Amino acid sequence: MALSRPSLSLQSVVVLTTCVFLFGMGQFHRAAGGIISPVWQEQYTLSADQLGFVISVIFIVNIVFQGLIGALLDKYGPRLIISAFLLILAFGTLVCIHANSFIELVITRIVLGVGLSVGGVGMYMLLSRNFPKNQFGFLNGLMVTFGSIGGLAATYPLAFLINRFGWTNVFMWLSIFTAIMAIIIFVTAQKEPKKTGESLEPKINFFTLLKNRDLHPILVMAFMTWAPIVCITGLWGGPYFKAVHGLTLSQIGLVQTLFFAATMASGIIFGLIDKYAPVSRYSIILTASAISILCLLAITLTDTLNLYVASGLLFVMVFSQQFYVPLIAQLRDVVPDGALGRASSLYTAIAVTAIPIFQTLFGVVIKSTKHSDPETSYQVAFGGMALMMSVPLLIYAFWPNLKHPH
Repeated sequence: MALSRPSLSLQSVVVLTTCVFLFGMGQFHRAAGGIISPVWQEQYTLSADQLGFVISVIFIVNIVFQGLIGALLDKYGPRLIISAFLLILAFGTLVCIHANSFIELVITRIVLGVGLSVGGVGMYMLLSRNFPKNQFGFLNGLMVTFGSIGGLAATYPLAFLINRFGWTNVFMWLSIFTAIMAIIIFVTAQKEPKKTGESLEPKINFFTLLKNRDLHPILVMAFMTWAPIVCITGLWGGPYFKAVHGLTLSQIGLVQTLFFAATMASGIIFGLIDKYAPVSRYSIILTASAISILCLLAITLTDTLNLYVASGLLFVMVFSQQFYVPLIAQLRDVVPDGALGRASSLYTAIAVTAIPIFQTLFGVVIKSTKHSDPETSYQVAFGGMALMMSVPLLIYAFWPNLKHPH
């Protein structure tokens, strides 16, 4: 059960700061691929599909570890587990700079992915245990807004630092910062209270959760939440603007900065809509996801698209994808407190599973259409992404007994 605390207590500030860091660090590493991928592609002579796999492997690892993360968080609490996995993230970031080949780069990214797997689920656990349920959607949106500073830092600022100091030095500093934050969280976060006979809740495993029909449409939509954003901002946005619009690394960083500004603005906006709008979450989620798909279709069907129009359409697409803020709030409402760790990890596993699928298939399309001009190749890839997103949207739209207000 969520603890009853003054909203501005010291513990609340610690919790919210930790949540911002967790979300921000995940955003940084997911978005950094859009800036670092051209550098790695040149340094390691990677093909399009190899590059896609290197960037996506951290998400594959996330999938594998989600079940373990959810169970550990439900059993031992956020303080110990978050600190431990952040230390693993710091180690993975450090060893990444010593990779000398495609294989070594993949191995170091696997370690990094293990550390990152605690981020989203850990944040949801901290929010649910420290704040009332009716504030969850709004606070989640607030964390998305402030945590997106991490994604923003992985755009133009990261491009600037890489140009100035080299990517290996940047990753070394990042590793040290992550380790320091892990120690601070362990020292300052509230210890998990010992459970008494009265506070023990019935054990709920993953199979029990999957029997909950209210959870099914949420899990279906999870497939199209993070993957489209990360596919653009974390990998293929950079190569697209370089190949089709001829932008330099610094210019790409500026465009990516624009996209993360969309994330920052939309997080709090969707949080406010979830808290105050007199419409159902169903309507919010359905409308926003449909807009996102239409933006991709506009790029697909328009030849010789102007740079500003293309950037604007992707900006709206990234903004609209934050419909996952009310979607997570919907998940929070349909599962008991004692199973939120497992439910969140199940959601995250599906959402993260989609990321390497989207990124890798995007790269396969680019490679298979390499004899076409770059714009045509990317148009086909964007169209394929829109098609993949349409399937879960249609399932969610026609799911029975879902059209009810929150």
